[in-house]
Amino acid sequence: MNLVLGAVLLAIFPWFSDGVAATARTETLKSGGVGLLALVGIPITLALVAITVVGIPLSIAGAFVFALLLWVASVYGRFAVGAWLLSFANVENRWAALVVGLLVVFLVGLLPVLGGLVELAVLLLGLGALSIALYERYGDDGRSRSTGTGETAATR
Repeated sequence: MNLVLGAVLLAIFPWFSDGVAATARTETLKSGGVGLLALVGIPITLALVAITVVGIPLSIAGAFVFALLLWVASVYGRFAVGAWLLSFANVENRWAALVVGLLVVFLVGLLPVLGGLVELAVLLLGLGALSIALYERYGDDGRSRSTGTGETAATR
């Protein structure tokens, strides 16, 4: 299923996907930190919203969206790992990066203890890079933010 989701993401959002992988590669610590904040902060926020009667349905819907976000972030994290690994061989193929990332993280994930830690790190990396990319694209009304194509959001 991860391969199917990754293929859909790469086919529909190729430039955004490349931007997420580039963010994960160039801002690794920032991506991991933002991912950790999102992984902890979003469930806490959803729990606080659920305290009110009106917030219960919003919180339930938010939990489903968060689960989908975690899945997408996990696939983007694996894609970023694959792109990083292929960069050592001077290969820039997003499809190969997806397959390599999925395969390598799966194989490392089979190792006891270390595998779980690597999968968590990849999830945090993907979640953080995805959050950063989404914020740069849509956050703060997108004023004077770069879209990665040389134009700013204000000139789109």
